[in-house]
Amino acid sequence: MGYEFMAEQTNAPREWRLLAERDMAVAEYLAANMRPTPTEAVAEYLAANMRPTPTEVIAFHCQQATEKYLKGALVIIGEEPPYIHDLNKLCKLAIKHRPSFTSILSPCAIITQFSVQPRYDFGLSLSEDDMRLVLAHAKTILELLEKETPELFRENN
Repeated sequence: MGYEFMAEQTNAPREWRLLAERDMAVAEYLAANMRPTPTEAVAEYLAANMRPTPTEVIAFHCQQATEKYLKGALVIIGEEPPYIHDLNKLCKLAIKHRPSFTSILSPCAIITQFSVQPRYDFGLSLSEDDMRLVLAHAKTILELLEKETPELFRENN
């Protein structure tokens, strides 16, 4: 099909950032297009296919984006990112090099709940307000990373 499975993680910050940007774009798109919808055709599609609102899917993409941004930041600061999904552990690794990352421990604790394992929890229910909080926490983390690791966000990186 043209797809190759990446058996190993990348240590290129740019690759982590590009992957993270895709997940964040999906989360923001789904959140923005829940309502109101821009066209009648989009409204009909969402009404038929996106109800109830895919809040868990949005939260999952927020977690995935945050994880990838953090792994890219770890590479920038000289730490090999481990093959884990736990944002708390990734953040604590970063704190060793950048104490300012302490400020995102709480948002990481909230977002990490929506990692891969909960993705298959059929009993998981997340309100739209809570989903918007997860999205806001992801953006808070992103703002800190842009400030503390600007290299991650340079096009040539």
